[in-house]
Amino acid sequence: MWGLFRKINERRNLMVVWRQLMTQQSGGHAINMVVIPHFEEWLKRRHCVLTFCMAQIFTGYGVLSTAFFCEHLIYYVFAFQCSWPVLKQPESDKHLKAFILSDTHLLGPRKGHWLDKWRREWQMHQAFQAIMFIHKPDVVFVLGDLFDEGEWSNDQQFVEYVDRFHQLFPVPSDTPMHVVAGNHDIGFHNYISRRSAVRFSKLLNSSSVQFISLKENHFVLINSMAMEGDSCNLCTKARNDIVKIAGILKCAENSKFCYDGILKVNYSRPILMQHFPLFRESDAVCTEPDAPPLPERNKPFRLKIDALSQQATEYLVSKMKPKVVFGGHTHHGCLVHHIYKKPNTFEFYEFSVPSFSWRNRADPKYMLVTFAPSDYSVHKCKLPEETTIVITAVLMLFLVIWLTIQQRLIGRR
Repeated sequence: MWGLFRKINERRNLMVVWRQLMTQQSGGHAINMVVIPHFEEWLKRRHCVLTFCMAQIFTGYGVLSTAFFCEHLIYYVFAFQCSWPVLKQPESDKHLKAFILSDTHLLGPRKGHWLDKWRREWQMHQAFQAIMFIHKPDVVFVLGDLFDEGEWSNDQQFVEYVDRFHQLFPVPSDTPMHVVAGNHDIGFHNYISRRSAVRFSKLLNSSSVQFISLKENHFVLINSMAMEGDSCNLCTKARNDIVKIAGILKCAENSKFCYDGILKVNYSRPILMQHFPLFRESDAVCTEPDAPPLPERNKPFRLKIDALSQQATEYLVSKMKPKVVFGGHTHHGCLVHHIYKKPNTFEFYEFSVPSFSWRNRADPKYMLVTFAPSDYSVHKCKLPEETTIVITAVLMLFLVIWLTIQQRLIGRR
C-alpha cells in the first residue's frame, strides 16, 4: 500500500519534470504545447485513479484490522494482562496450574435469539482460546451450568449440546478438563430424572462425586444437587462416595486408619469444587468488586436452590476438611472466610467464580490458581467488557476514516 502511495507522488511530480525537459530541449521555447497538454491530462487521470484506489485499499485494510483486533486480538491482550500467581515456597514439580471457569450457559434450541447465541459463543470461544494459548494451564475445571437448557433437552439435543461444548472449549490432549453438574445441566434435585443424571455423567465423564489427584494436590468434585440429604439413589451414592474419599484422606494422614485395598496417597487437605456455594444466608457477606449489586446482595438465599443447606455444608466440611472451596452458580464474585471449631479448629476460604458468559454479566471473569500440596494462590482475571470492545471499534474506525481523508487530500496536492 505504501508503494502505491510513492507511485502516486512520483506521477504527480512527473508532469513538472516533463515540462522542464521539453523546455530544455526547445532552447527555452515551449514548442511542444500540442503534445504536453494531452500528456498532462493523461497523467492527471492516472493520478486520480491511483489516489482513489489507494483510499479504497487503505479503508479496506483499516476495517479488516479493526474487526481482527476487536473480534480476536483483544482477547489475547486481556489474557496477557493476567498471570499465574506465585507461591511463597520455591517452584517445584508439585505445583499445579489450574484454569477455573463457571456458568458458560450455552443456549439450547428453545431460548434466546440465534444472533445472541452466535455472538456469546463466539466471544467465549475466542476468550477461552486466548487463555489456553497464553497461559497453558495444567488442568481446566468448569464449575457447572455448562448448558442453559440441559435439563429440558432430549437425548439427541443433549449429545449435540456436548459436542458444541467441546468445539467451543477445546483443550490439548495432554490437558485434562473436569466438569461438575449444575442445575441447568440436569435440573434441581426434585426435577432430576435418572436419564438426565446418567447422560451427563456418561457424556462428560463426571460422576456425582469425583476424587482427582494431580501432582499430590487432591480435588473433590461434588454434584451439588446430590447434597439434598434424602434417600434418593443419587444422594445415597454421593454420601457413600464421600465416606470412601474421607477414608482415603484419613489413611493418608494417619496410617493406622489404613486397610488392605485402600487407595494410598500422600496427605494434603483437599480442594473442594462444586456448583452451589456452601451455606450462607445471602450474598451480604460478599465485598468483592464483582459481588452482586445492592439490593440484590441482601436478598435471602433459598437453601438447596441458591446454596447448600447448613446440614449438607457441615457434613461436607467435617468429612473433607478442605484447604479451599470453589463454586459458581451466583454469576458473581464472593470471598468468604469459614472457621470451624468442631472437632478441631480449622479454617478455609471459599471463592465464588463469576460467570464466564457476557449473557450473565457485563464483565465476565475466570480464575488462574496455582496449587501446591500445602498452599495455593488465586488470581481473578477479567475479560473485555462489551462497551470496551465497542468503544475500541469506534475509535479505530474513526482513525481509519480520518487517515483516509488525509490521504485523499495529500493525493490532490
